[in-house]
Amino acid sequence: MKTMVFLVGWCALLAAPGAPAAWAQQRIDRRIPLAADASIRIHNMMPGSVRVSGWDRDTLAVTGTAAPGGFFMGGSGRAAKLGVEGEDLGGSTVASHLEVRVPRRSRVWIKTASANIHVADVTGGLDLYSVSGGVQVTGEVGEVYAESMDGNVDIAAGTRWVRVKTAAGQITLKVGQGDLAASTVSGNIVVGSARLDRARLESVTGDIRYDGDFDRGGTFTFETHGGKVELTLPAAVAASFDLSTHHGRIVNELTRAPTHTARDGIGKISSFDAGPGGADVTVRSFKGDVVVRRKQ
Repeated sequence: MKTMVFLVGWCALLAAPGAPAAWAQQRIDRRIPLAADASIRIHNMMPGSVRVSGWDRDTLAVTGTAAPGGFFMGGSGRAAKLGVEGEDLGGSTVASHLEVRVPRRSRVWIKTASANIHVADVTGGLDLYSVSGGVQVTGEVGEVYAESMDGNVDIAAGTRWVRVKTAAGQITLKVGQGDLAASTVSGNIVVGSARLDRARLESVTGDIRYDGDFDRGGTFTFETHGGKVELTLPAAVAASFDLSTHHGRIVNELTRAPTHTARDGIGKISSFDAGPGGADVTVRSFKGDVVVRRKQ
């Protein structure tokens, strides 16, 4: 009898207005034809994820799960829009996970609140925004603009142009060649396996670590207020260096160039060439150390 009473009560709770619907989900399986270079806008304002991958078909295909009544999708020809809005869902917190296949040459715009973003092999270009979700880009992609307030941004891709911004999230980049700019407030910036054409990396309190080489003729700027800047470079690097810090140290393990006291009598500066006809490299830190290491 007690078991029957419990089951009746539980069923009544499920049927009651305002009952939690965290387990309820809408299954998604939709397709529409699109041009090979279409523009696609994707929203996911619920917890969860958005995973986008390019393929060699003139078709936009979406699978996954979402809050009931929350998913929308439309478009044709050269433009499409899809996603999950957070409004008008009765306060639902159902996680929405979208798996999206797009024509490889599409230009894709994605916006999320807390959902993570992962994009692979989209060569037409990416604009990626999240408030607290992480952003990950892999494979062969076109130009990338990525921004997250609190989430980490991780780009390991073949691309020629990258722009990244965070507030607290760490930026990790393995992009090979190209033009790179990254800025953060308190997150670290880590660049590895690079031989870039040019770069500008900026932080307020986060550290900046660069492991790679510089393309001859390129311009590279590393600036931080309270963080440390560490460059790990090959012994044969060709570059002209201009290093300075106000309250930190300058450590040069690449050459025997001396460090001098700045005109204010407090800061430290060091300028030197490593190899002829190389890149121009400028490093500025106010409180942090500036370290140039020789790659082992």
